[in-house]
Amino acid sequence: MRKYIVSDLHGNGEVYDSIMGYLDNVSLVDDVELYINGDLIDRGLDGFRMLNDVIERINGKGNVKIHYLGGNHELMMYQALLKRKPGGSIDHWCDWMNNGGWVIEAELDALEDESLIDNLYKPFLGELEIYKEFDEKINGNNILLVHAAPPKDVYDNCHLKIKDNNLEVEDCVWKRENEYDGFLIPIIVGKNDLSKEGYLVIKGHTPLKEVSGYLYDEEQNVLNIDGGCAYYAIGNFKVDHVPLVEVEDGRLSILTFNHNNEIIDGHYFDGRFSTMTEEELQKCDMFIDHSYDNCREKNKNLIKELLEI
Repeated sequence: MRKYIVSDLHGNGEVYDSIMGYLDNVSLVDDVELYINGDLIDRGLDGFRMLNDVIERINGKGNVKIHYLGGNHELMMYQALLKRKPGGSIDHWCDWMNNGGWVIEAELDALEDESLIDNLYKPFLGELEIYKEFDEKINGNNILLVHAAPPKDVYDNCHLKIKDNNLEVEDCVWKRENEYDGFLIPIIVGKNDLSKEGYLVIKGHTPLKEVSGYLYDEEQNVLNIDGGCAYYAIGNFKVDHVPLVEVEDGRLSILTFNHNNEIIDGHYFDGRFSTMTEEELQKCDMFIDHSYDNCREKNKNLIKELLEI
């Protein structure tokens, strides 16, 4: 089983299609699980299509098994849908609109069957889990996957879901490391600590402009994999690097995709970073834009090597 993680795609359909096409091809030679670490939706124009595709995949479409964790945009959409009926509070709806929710709201308004809102989208979003713990160890630490900040307590079976809609959920999907816990006395209280003892925390939420698309905080043992799709969606096309993380054999492999269906580079991480060789990247690149049959014809030797790994 090959486990992959991606975060904060924010309605960018080109890179979503690239990554899903890549994983669909990988799934022809191995079992594949993809963990979507929140903020699949909003800002970009393809969020509603991507959401529907993920729902279909969770319900059995294709070979890639999807695990979808909630982020702050999933929480905002859920809160807005709860208050969507006439007479409800408009506050959550306004929050969602101000954060790019107008794209999906327009799609919902165009639905021929509005019962889907109550019977499909609200229950689906409400059941999204907030964090996931992996048993695989990286540099002696288990992996904790969460959109923004670790929960106070980590349980084997996640007890937090979007529908809980409480302060702990809010922290897990909204809290940022560059905000202060204290209001009047930030110097005394200090900045938010997103670390969790015994865990490598893999998060998103705070968009990056780093060339690699990810950033490791060694002091906190936190890996941010928000590649900045939120920037790209609003026209900053220089931010063009989206990390796809694979968990394997005590280390992470990180492929950086751009929005043109290309792998820019690849690295390994086991407490420190190392660069993939050209041959290793070539093996990954086989699965970018060809069907498996075409890959077989063009890369017989590499396919043979891959299947022997």
